[in-house]
Amino acid sequence: MSRQTSCSFCGALLQPSARFCSMCGKRLARPRFRLTCGSLLISLIGFILLCSVLNAILPGNTATSSTSRQDRPQSAAMTASSNSSFVTQPQPAPTTQPASPKPTIPHNDTAIAGKQFLEVHVIDVGQGDSILIRTPEGKTALIDGGYDNGLALAYLRAQGINHIDVMVASHPHADHIGGLVEVLNALPVGGFWTSGASHTTGTYERLLDAIDAAKVPYYEVQRGDTIPLGRLTFEVLHSDPNAYELNNTSVVLRLKYGNVSFLFTGDAEQAAEQEMLATVRNQLRATILKVAHHGSHTSSSDQFLAAVQPAIAIYSAGRNNNYGHPHRKTIQALQRIGATVYGTDEHGTIIITTDGVDYHIQTGYDRPPVAYPGSPAIAPSDNTPQRDRDCSDFATQAEAQAFFLANGGPARDPHRLDGDGDGIACEHLP
Repeated sequence: MSRQTSCSFCGALLQPSARFCSMCGKRLARPRFRLTCGSLLISLIGFILLCSVLNAILPGNTATSSTSRQDRPQSAAMTASSNSSFVTQPQPAPTTQPASPKPTIPHNDTAIAGKQFLEVHVIDVGQGDSILIRTPEGKTALIDGGYDNGLALAYLRAQGINHIDVMVASHPHADHIGGLVEVLNALPVGGFWTSGASHTTGTYERLLDAIDAAKVPYYEVQRGDTIPLGRLTFEVLHSDPNAYELNNTSVVLRLKYGNVSFLFTGDAEQAAEQEMLATVRNQLRATILKVAHHGSHTSSSDQFLAAVQPAIAIYSAGRNNNYGHPHRKTIQALQRIGATVYGTDEHGTIIITTDGVDYHIQTGYDRPPVAYPGSPAIAPSDNTPQRDRDCSDFATQAEAQAFFLANGGPARDPHRLDGDGDGIACEHLP
């Protein structure tokens, strides 16, 4: 028997499907849907059946998901030691991405077989000084840059150097700062350090202009200061901007890496050496010495070398230079204290690589260390500096220096404008 309903207006009995009352003709209200336990159960069963069908026919089944979980790296909390005093919150699983290629390690990478290497390159720039330092963490320092002959910059580029963190000018002679101008114009530099000594040459003016144009922070250091190079530190053992001789204004730096230490001396002569012996004698000891003033007899006194006690001594000089560098007296003094001597004129660029315990010497040319066994007494021409010739043709020292450089500079000096071999012509002129 079919169920009936009644009209809400006149009370007449009607069929449940009626939309209008057959007695009064009024439109009937639609019955509201009533949710019952039976209908809810039927809907839930239908939803479960639908999910089962979709899971069976769509890709990405549970086996694939399990494999993905196994491939994921464990969180830090899962890999930490059981006696750890802290718990790291588990990180969300990474989304699936294409595997990235492994980085290529260059041939001169400082991290090899788990060791961290410091590299010091004494660059062959001819008759001049330039030293590149590369730390295990990739920080770079450049001490001096030789003449403006492009050799220092070319070497940096060949080594893949694209920035310099620390640039140091030991003193403002052209054979030390000329190449720095080229580097400042080509590469970003983090900071520039010097003694503050000035010089009246075009090269020095161009250096100041390059520092200003590149907006490089400029610092003047004194003895006792330090220069940071990443986790390493240069100690400033000497810096005298008011020294009578420009060579003696040189910034002298010591760098220590583990048990291996380096002493970089610029062109410091015996007067500066005596000052260091009086003030920082206990800090002079070094495994490797960059010999001052290209191996000239004006530097490397017996007392100074006795305090340094280097195992390796390296000078920078141009092959067949006009100054007789290195002087035989200096090589003999280095031999007497047991140092093995290398020079850029004989060996090309010299690279020292150290892990802080051991060190390795690599040279550009395969030649034995420099030695003068049983050498005779030094000829006066090797040791006695010559006076500058008559410079009356020039009104100022800057004019004489420009002429001197235009005619080959220290490497030639056909007019003998630089008799004392310090890279500066006609120094008595204003």
